[in-house]
Amino acid sequence: MSPETSRNPEPPTTPDGGVDGSPVPTLIERVVASPVSRSAYASVVVHVLLGILLALATVTAHREPPSRPLVLALDDGRAEADGPDDAETIEIGSNDDLATAGGEPEIAPDEIASAGIPVDVPVLEPIDAAAPMADAPDPASVDAGLPMADGPRAATVSIQLPIGAAAGGAALPAAQATAGGESGVPYASRRGEQRGRAVRGKGGSPASEAAVERGLAWLALHQANDGSWRFDLDGCRCEGACRDPGTLSSTTASTAIALLPFLGAGNTHLEGRHQETVSRGIYYLLSRMQSTPRGGDLCEGTMYGHGISTLVLAEALGMTGDDLLRKPCRDAVRFIETSQDVHGGGWRYLPGQAGDITVTTWQVAALRSAGLAGVETSSPTFEGARRFLDSVATQKGAAYGYRTPAAAPCTSAIGLLCRLYTGWSADREPLQRGITVLARPGPKPHAIYQNFYLAQALIQTDHPVWPRWNSRNRDQIVALQSRVGHETGSWFFADRETASGGRLAHTALAVLTLEVYYRLLPIYRQEAVTDAP
Repeated sequence: MSPETSRNPEPPTTPDGGVDGSPVPTLIERVVASPVSRSAYASVVVHVLLGILLALATVTAHREPPSRPLVLALDDGRAEADGPDDAETIEIGSNDDLATAGGEPEIAPDEIASAGIPVDVPVLEPIDAAAPMADAPDPASVDAGLPMADGPRAATVSIQLPIGAAAGGAALPAAQATAGGESGVPYASRRGEQRGRAVRGKGGSPASEAAVERGLAWLALHQANDGSWRFDLDGCRCEGACRDPGTLSSTTASTAIALLPFLGAGNTHLEGRHQETVSRGIYYLLSRMQSTPRGGDLCEGTMYGHGISTLVLAEALGMTGDDLLRKPCRDAVRFIETSQDVHGGGWRYLPGQAGDITVTTWQVAALRSAGLAGVETSSPTFEGARRFLDSVATQKGAAYGYRTPAAAPCTSAIGLLCRLYTGWSADREPLQRGITVLARPGPKPHAIYQNFYLAQALIQTDHPVWPRWNSRNRDQIVALQSRVGHETGSWFFADRETASGGRLAHTALAVLTLEVYYRLLPIYRQEAVTDAP
């Protein structure tokens, strides 16, 4: 062995170049074998799996509810049992006392003397009509006690155009379609100082206006993330904190009935304190419209949902002149017209079915509002509605049944208001006689659906009973508003007519009734009555 070899011994090598027979690892192999790299791989795998699980949970939580059989009726389930034997009845034109819940005294006869109908009931102390009413508060200043709805603002893509007269049909001239309020500005009585003057002049109060604002705050808080409302309160931030949910499944009906009070208080998708809430709700309705040979379908299984949704679109169009809404509104009107029962003239749950009075009145209301917004409507459609009303009327048109002639108080109130919108003058004898007898006992505290319609009929006809009846109805609605926990600002009534709508429907109807003084819908203005097709 040479000296150099003994001083620097070389390790044995293999043909592959490794030491002691092992191969030399490459750079990639050394990185893969690194403990740091292995930890990184494990972290990536765990995070990917966690992301997948979260995505699946989110999709499951927000998927559309399964389809359920839909029966939407704002009544107590008596839809198939009509007539005097199945409901409380009234004899229009008699002097029999009508019982009222809670022992409420009847309206004094001196207050209805000008109606030209003899009565024989106890005399009450008259209301001092000259007594001053305190100024109603600015609605924006009312502390509703509830946070406003949050969430992303729906993009408002629209072209604002003045409303013009539609060609032909029953659309009103532009001057009548837009005139309103004391100044002639469209729908001015819903906003600002003119709203306050209307409240004071027609029987509202600071307490009723504060109740309106609390009700709107509750409704805004219970809007779902997709812009809808649900009768069963699913999808909102309530999470079971409110009792008495409804059972109906039409999301167009629930969303539309919740939107109407916002429109009534002057809020639209373009302006107002609740602009974002209204914008999201209207865009939800538009997303649910189905194009059909009949027109734009918003039913979701029931003409209730379609009629109320069309009313919302017509109201929003009339208030803003937003051209974005004109075609959907026109398509929805066409669906109403083509879904009418060609024989009887009414509407019910499905297109073409023989009608009932509640569904029919929502369709007539939508058509009247669309006509006032400048959308052409069909005179033959209104002629059919009159034919249907004739078929369910009794006592010469002073009382009405659900699907057959009867004299139930709630359906009579609905039928009498519908008569106004289909051409009867306010001084027509059966109309005055029917309204007088319905109003004489005073408003029952929990009969919200009947009171909702009767309030409109009384104020539209400028009935002499109105001041006394209204003061009771107004104050009892305010007194029944919830002020406890998450239910604060809402209502739930022991009303068999609307039980299936639950707290959402009851809150909307209560707010709508308290808005009657400046009226939330243009169909309730005088020209809507006098210019019926």
